[in-house]
Amino acid sequence: MSALANQVAWPKLRLTRSDLKRAVLTGSLWGFMLTAGLTAMSAWQCGGVCLPEVAVTAALSLGCGIFGLGPLAVYGRR
Repeated sequence: MSALANQVAWPKLRLTRSDLKRAVLTGSLWGFMLTAGLTAMSAWQCGGVCLPEVAVTAALSLGCGIFGLGPLAVYGRR
């Protein structure tokens, strides 16, 4: 490997306001869609909606969406 392949382009790693907005929006949309799908599946199987289960599912899916999928959405844009 050459020495140039190991260098990091630090200016490209700075986040702008639009990058943060894109990360939060993408992660939130993914989290809301996952929450809606899992809530519908749970309601279909159990015959009702359990609010504590929906709250835990929403918190986990939004957190994973924003902090897991959000950076991927920003990185994929570059």
